[in-house]
Amino acid sequence: MSDKVVKVGNKLYKKHVVLADVNIPFKFSIDRNSNKLFFCMNADEFSDQSFQNVILDLNTESVNIVPNIRNGFASAVDQNTGSVYLGGSDGIYLYNYQTHDVEKPPIVQGVDVFDMYFKDNLYFVDTTNLDLHVLKNNQKTIVSSVEEYGIHHCVIDGSDNLILVNPAGVYLMAKEAKSPTRFCNNIENIRGITTDIHGQPFLIAQHGIYAIDCKNNQVTMVLPLENGYALAFDKDNNIIFSDGRSVVKLIPS
Repeated sequence: MSDKVVKVGNKLYKKHVVLADVNIPFKFSIDRNSNKLFFCMNADEFSDQSFQNVILDLNTESVNIVPNIRNGFASAVDQNTGSVYLGGSDGIYLYNYQTHDVEKPPIVQGVDVFDMYFKDNLYFVDTTNLDLHVLKNNQKTIVSSVEEYGIHHCVIDGSDNLILVNPAGVYLMAKEAKSPTRFCNNIENIRGITTDIHGQPFLIAQHGIYAIDCKNNQVTMVLPLENGYALAFDKDNNIIFSDGRSVVKLIPS
């Protein structure tokens, strides 16, 4: 465990390693009702899969692998209902807390899922075309206004702005806008985007965690990192992030 102190903004935090020696923890989502972190990791060399979905209880620090989803990769949580969505090579599944596994059949079949986010409805990106889709009333629809953008990560903030990331940069599509505008293209290797409990958007890249200011179209580093991979905010709005081998929680010092 590490007690190294870091500074985020004007506040000091202790770095607490919640989980060590994990193979590239990636694609974080937190169920703030249960304070459980859902993520994926690279499967070991003896597995018949490339990725596996993992659940980390942030209260007890216990870990479980979700068994019956092939190449479990992306995840998303409806914070209002506690519904957890897990996406893999064969579609999108609902997670069942009683069985500790996914429910079958999938709610969306025949799609390899690359990224997901939930805000009022489930948004997901397919791996094949990197198009954004929305699942509304059990019907899957492509978000045509951002078609052809090759989306890697997406999030909807507390003001209902759609924020997109692709290799060319960060894009903002305001709630009433018909197309996105790019406002940042100088951050290398962006690996995830999320919101805190207030709906404020943040992104994580290889070299740091950044706050996104949609009003002023600015992206500002709040914490430098050597090799950032995934980011989330727990029920108390603590920062949870990963590097290549561990999951870290920042605790106010």
